[in-house]
Amino acid sequence: MTVVPVVLAGGVGERFWPLSRSFRPKQLLPIVSGKSMIEETLARARPFCSRGVRPLIVTGTRIAAALRKALPKSVRYDCIREPVGKNTAPAVAAGAVWVQKKYGDALMLVLPADHAVRPARCFVEAARYAASLASGSESLCVFGIRPTRPETGYGYIQAGEAIEERGAVKSCRVRRFVEKPSEALAKSYVASGEYFWNSGMFVWKASTILAQIESHMPELHRRVQALARSAMSQSAVGTFYRTCPKESIDYGVMEKAARVVMVCPAFEWDDVGSWESVVRIHGINKQGNTLVGARIFDNDSVDSIVFNKSKQSVAACGLKAMVVVATDDALLVVPREKLPAIRQYIAAMKADRTLPRSIF
Repeated sequence: MTVVPVVLAGGVGERFWPLSRSFRPKQLLPIVSGKSMIEETLARARPFCSRGVRPLIVTGTRIAAALRKALPKSVRYDCIREPVGKNTAPAVAAGAVWVQKKYGDALMLVLPADHAVRPARCFVEAARYAASLASGSESLCVFGIRPTRPETGYGYIQAGEAIEERGAVKSCRVRRFVEKPSEALAKSYVASGEYFWNSGMFVWKASTILAQIESHMPELHRRVQALARSAMSQSAVGTFYRTCPKESIDYGVMEKAARVVMVCPAFEWDDVGSWESVVRIHGINKQGNTLVGARIFDNDSVDSIVFNKSKQSVAACGLKAMVVVATDDALLVVPREKLPAIRQYIAAMKADRTLPRSIF
């Protein structure tokens, strides 16, 4: 059965300021490697792009041109441009009718554009297994990641009855979803061994997800069917997004659907949600510091993150548990413990009219 990668590439990524900007969000940046995150995502999905299949990218109108520039000219893809962000449910719905129009009732491999997944071969193995499950049933498959720490910023999935094991990949029924628990609950989930992180990566038939949207989000289904009857021009896409409800696919459908299967892969995963992710991806030196970029001096500093994307040299001396991010036109210096408040700081900076708008 045909598998079509559907890459969700909206969002601003404010938590990666000042590297990330509204016109250049984190999915277009080389945070994990020397390639942009969306290029890494498309490379992982490439094994499914055969026999005329192109990945479908759903992104914002404001960054569509920048996205094109961030990818090599050899990369071919289809694109839905969102005039306004409405979370993931409308993006999935629009992607499903696009896939049906072009490929018939194909499978959708839904991937966020800004996640770190290693190694790629394990991802392909798990995705092919999920595709085999979804193609032979009306199930919705979600990738669940075994947690390595009590993370309060992630959604969790409670595992139910085991289905089978195939090599390093396991599958089971889903008992329930839990959104962003307290620290105490997160610790108990990790200790229990029954809970997995919700990766936000899915596999399902286009017809299956549309049927579930019809059951649980009838207004969205009505709007997307009108889109399906159109030629899916930018004008029709704009009408759809202006009128459809704003909701995540997790809350709108996955938490309510009955036939949900969790695939537990062997790959390492990180949602690259903040500067703390850089530590997990790039590791630490003998002083416990994470250094990314050239011309960085970290004498007498400990447990700090220094990310230099500027032309300047950065002397980060005597720091303790700090974050320093340098670009050519902005500098972030903040204690690591204050990173969860970064959006509040950015909002305050935006309200300060003495700062240039270009830094946001």
